Amino acid sequence: MYFLLTRPEEDNNKLGQILRGLGHRVGIMPLLKIDYFDKQEIDLANFQAILFTSANGVRAYARNTQNRALPCYAVGEATATEAKETGFNTVYTADGDVNKLAGLVIKKCQPGDGQLLHIAGKDTAGNLSGLLEKANFHVTGKQLYKATKAATLQKEAQDLIASGMITHMTFFSPRTARAFVQLAAKANIQNTLTTITALCLSSAVSDVISSLKWQAILTAKQPDQRNLFNLINVTLEESRQ
Repeated sequence: MYFLLTRPEEDNNKLGQILRGLGHRVGIMPLLKIDYFDKQEIDLANFQAILFTSANGVRAYARNTQNRALPCYAVGEATATEAKETGFNTVYTADGDVNKLAGLVIKKCQPGDGQLLHIAGKDTAGNLSGLLEKANFHVTGKQLYKATKAATLQKEAQDLIASGMITHMTFFSPRTARAFVQLAAKANIQNTLTTITALCLSSAVSDVISSLKWQAILTAKQPDQRNLFNLINVTLEESRQ
């Protein structure tokens, strides 16, 4: 198979390495660029846990502090793996979406034990704080990075799509999907996708790209990378959300 990956560069590189190791070909087309903000002081006094809704949040946190004393709650397996790799010893993992993350926190934590720190980007999907505040938790959000949409599609990626060699494209978020739809129209390649199968992490993602003509659109049963690649009978050596 020949995959074209659309996540930010670091995520693409990690997934690409796994897929190449399984014998597949891989092209890289980041549709979002992660820009980390200047270093900020992070005071964990009065907090009982840290909440991460993306692996980028974990990386941003690690750029700002070496403190790994608090337990952390990760939205999915990839985010949890990133947290463990950066030194967190106590990591709780939800099943891939903000609602399930909120449910996990409510099950494990008590409002009276301290505040919750949500590490996030400038634009955050979902309403984690609202869900937890309804359960009487106090959530403080700290923005440490922003994700910027690519201005154009890379020529190398356009050439790969036009060549007909790409068999699968991966889409992990509605924002990435919207970026591709817009940039494909700008590059006038929206009619060259009919031999490609789009792999989507959720129905919210597949709904966005359904306006384009694909060979097929496949949606993961659960919003994690393992389930995404199970759709095409590819078993990854590690699961990345």
